Amino acid sequence: MPAVVIEPAPGPQGMKEAESFFIIGRHLFSRGVPVPEIYYFERDSGWLVVEDLGNKHVQDEALFLLSEGNMAGFKQLYARVLDVLVLMQEQGSQGFNASWCWQGPIYDSRLAMEKEGLYFLKAFLKGYMELSFSEEILVRELAELSGLVDDYGSQGFILHRDFQSRNLMICQEKIMIIDFQAARLGPPAYDLASVLHDPYVNMPWNIRQELYHKYLELTGRTAGDKGFGRQFHLFSILRLLQALGAYGFLTKVKKRYFFRSFMKPALKGLERLLQDWHHTDCRELRRCIHAAMARPF
Repeated sequence: MPAVVIEPAPGPQGMKEAESFFIIGRHLFSRGVPVPEIYYFERDSGWLVVEDLGNKHVQDEALFLLSEGNMAGFKQLYARVLDVLVLMQEQGSQGFNASWCWQGPIYDSRLAMEKEGLYFLKAFLKGYMELSFSEEILVRELAELSGLVDDYGSQGFILHRDFQSRNLMICQEKIMIIDFQAARLGPPAYDLASVLHDPYVNMPWNIRQELYHKYLELTGRTAGDKGFGRQFHLFSILRLLQALGAYGFLTKVKKRYFFRSFMKPALKGLERLLQDWHHTDCRELRRCIHAAMARPF
């Protein structure tokens, strides 16, 4: 099989990330989860030799199907994506050791506040949009929102934390998972929220609902499971905060203007999710989203 060589990022953190990629990737592969085979890892340099999956992302196929108006094909594609997600959660979680995780063992309220809430505030609202807002009030709202994460605990599931269409490849008609090195333990609804509310695809809302119910069927849950529904709603909001923070940082700091086009669908999704969120006060957050929507990108 063709292979690619992956060089680690500079410094000790890059070495830790490479080692996590190796250990987690080997584990997932051994559990039958569709990830690239890792042929070799050189611990001294951090270099990895990994199966080459080509360059076709699920995003490419999804956008093509949407452009053709092929909703049946689109839903079939994402039914396969959900099959892969459930396989990762059910099989990949077995024997998963949190000590393998280079960025921390679990997804909790601290990480949600730092890497999602505050990232959004600093990198998107302040760094990219340069908006004026009450930082004290917004920090309090984001802390209340993030604090709910601990209500769900780690639940013992492997969490990819960036399970979206650009981290899913199509290789020889199989859907394959990449960029799993930041995996940790966390609630299962997070990765589901990542893929259904993915701004790279911006799927129609009725299809998001259909696929949500498809996931419930696959995992033996019921539509009346309000606890899981609330969990999914919370992580959908947090996930889009994270995405906007990333788009702001990558556009403003890294000058990677490709990401700017995904800000508007992320904001629209966040605006819609916040309309139906009544568990914490998000008035200042809603005001910031409204103000950002009114600005040119």
